[in-house]
Amino acid sequence: MKKQIKFKSNLHYGMSLAASWAWGVSLIVGMQIIQTKGWIPFIIWATANCLALPLFGFIAYRIPNLEKIVNLKVVLLFMTIITVFCLWIQMNAIYEGLENIGFISSMFSKVIVIIVVTSMSILLYRDGLIKSIFIDNPLWLTCYLILSIIAVYALFANVETRVILKYNSANDINWALNSCLILFSGPIMSIQNWQMAEKLQKENKMKAHYISGVLFAVYMAFVALLATFNFNGTMNLLVMIVILFVALTTADSAIVGMQKIAGNKIGLIIALITTSLWVLVIPMGVMNLWTTMGNLRKYVAGLCIIIAVISYIINRRKVGNLDETTI
Repeated sequence: MKKQIKFKSNLHYGMSLAASWAWGVSLIVGMQIIQTKGWIPFIIWATANCLALPLFGFIAYRIPNLEKIVNLKVVLLFMTIITVFCLWIQMNAIYEGLENIGFISSMFSKVIVIIVVTSMSILLYRDGLIKSIFIDNPLWLTCYLILSIIAVYALFANVETRVILKYNSANDINWALNSCLILFSGPIMSIQNWQMAEKLQKENKMKAHYISGVLFAVYMAFVALLATFNFNGTMNLLVMIVILFVALTTADSAIVGMQKIAGNKIGLIIALITTSLWVLVIPMGVMNLWTTMGNLRKYVAGLCIIIAVISYIINRRKVGNLDETTI
């Protein structure tokens, strides 16, 4: 499997990156942004979402010392916490999706989520990153297919539409601009993205990051279109399947990220403990978890970039002074 994955195209990797970046909450959150805040805040938010991975791919190995800074133990510890939050958010997304179906009890929904994530953690124990990439591609393609079916159904079944405003208030614009910082900091504070970047750099396929931005833009276009309709039972059921698949493509990357930080065995243990503790954070809800994690993430990412640049400048000056003394 390791030999086979090496020959996959930039598109293959780009699709995995886009799938991992999507998060299970993005479909519902994206539609809620349009419906409650308006088109302009959504466009700002969606644009930042689409640019986050290409921007990361561009700066990851161009900002001097950034890779060294994010590999410091204290930063790795923070990224581990972020990864734990990431897995919890995907589990909450699946759980809330099951709850919205209506005919599955709360307790049974929790059991399903725990069984699914536990099984995935065990499946990814060996060759985790490679398996994650292979899982992401068919799941993401299936998401495109189901979203296309929902869109066609909504357009030709006379589904009731919504009136969407440009924006409701200036606060919504400010919210969207703040979200840009949160989104741009995401890949920098993601061990999963650094893990993939390391692999892509070795294989000279960093362009996959740019492709992922295009693929994610297609996904955002579906979100924008579907937000204009009032969903019925059939559409809700299909959307639940999309949420499940999107959440799984992000959850597998989080699990693999835990392996990258602590090794396969310890990473598996961390994933299983995270899964077992998930029931304690369910009351926080998806948005509270995302906001808490995102606000912390943007400050730490900014600090890492500043430290990386300052350390580079200091090292350059030291080298310059050393050269002068040797003349």
